[in-house]
Formats: sequence, C-alpha cells, structure tokens
Amino acid sequence: MKKKILFCLFALIALVTFVGCDKDSDSNSIVGSWKYESGDYTYKFNADKTGSYTAYQTEMEFTYEDNGKEVSILYNGNTDASTYEYKIEGKKLIIKDSIGNDVVYIRK
Repeated sequence: MKKKILFCLFALIALVTFVGCDKDSDSNSIVGSWKYESGDYTYKFNADKTGSYTAYQTEMEFTYEDNGKEVSILYNGNTDASTYEYKIEGKKLIIKDSIGNDVVYIRK
C-alpha cells in the first residue's frame, strides 16, 4: 500500500513539473499576436511559421524563421528577408528596429 501511495506521489510531481515546463516555454515563444504599445500595428506569428503584419488596417502576410534571439521575416512578394533581434519579457516583445531602437509590442 505504501508503495502505491509513493508511486502516485512521484507520478503527480512529475506531471506537475512537466505541465509547468510547457507553460513556461509557451510564454517565451514568439507565437501569438502582438500589438505595438503606441500605435495601430500588430504582428501575428503562427506556429506553422507563417504570420501577418497589420498597419492601419492593411495586412501583409509573411513567413518567418525564429531562433529565440532573432526573427527573419520574409514578406510575401519580397525576395529578401528582414532580420530583427528580439527578446520577450513577460507579456512584452521587444524588437530592435533597423537603427537599433527598442520597439515594444504587447501580447494580446
């Protein structure tokens, strides 16, 4: 009987740890919708490496590659990708623009 209780306790601990790790990795993922904190701009990154950028109700679709520190975005119709350094802090996506300024987007 004690072995069964001990086994169930270890199984419960393993399950809680596993589920907790999944949640943490999702919160650090670029996948999701992000709205610019000071304007009408939104990035949407899908899990299938597609996405869209919306500015003033005009949407541009793209594909992207992400390594956890940089995202390369290839807008449909373009031949060259744009690469941006980024970091995620809580619900903020902070992207370095082409001149090195931080641009902050908030997870929707």
